[in-house]
Amino acid sequence: MSVDLNTPGYWDGVYRREWEAGGIDGGPRDYGPIHEAIVQLVPPDVRVLDVACGHGLLCRKIATRVAGARVVGVDFSAYAIDRNTVRDRELAVEYVLLDVRTELPLLPAEFDVVTMCEILEHMSGPGRVVADAMSLLRDGGLFVLTCPHDDEVLDPEHLRLWGHDDVFHLLEPYAGSVTFVHFPPPYFSPWLMAYLRKGA
Repeated sequence: MSVDLNTPGYWDGVYRREWEAGGIDGGPRDYGPIHEAIVQLVPPDVRVLDVACGHGLLCRKIATRVAGARVVGVDFSAYAIDRNTVRDRELAVEYVLLDVRTELPLLPAEFDVVTMCEILEHMSGPGRVVADAMSLLRDGGLFVLTCPHDDEVLDPEHLRLWGHDDVFHLLEPYAGSVTFVHFPPPYFSPWLMAYLRKGA
């Protein structure tokens, strides 16, 4: 059984090292074509929740490229939330410090779009987190999830392999259909995006 490294203190250290190395925009967490595909799905004039936002790259891309988008990014890394808040103070992005594993129900608002990107593989039992995120999404709202496909990325932070069928069974209770997009190498190891309309 692997040790779960995914604690606030651990990720504070990771994000601090990456920030101080200058590797934020265009760095190791800038998932270029994957982020591009997500941005293309987000309609104008919506309220967006990015679950486990990390450096806030996706939050910033949506806020700057989708007209009228209002974005909330949540993460349990106080370091990331503090840095993001300062960096993006001129954008329509609000950053909130909370532990997505247990505290998503503390958020007060209903969202039109919820994203969970590059978090699934870091969780041994994400069913509750997905359920909590879905409860914040309005009926008909867009839910987007991305993760390595079958976890080709060898990383001690990753707790579980996620293949197409696993993701489908995680999400199928919430919609009549789930759409998948696969991202092959060489940009990354095999990656997948799954999205749905809640209740549709």
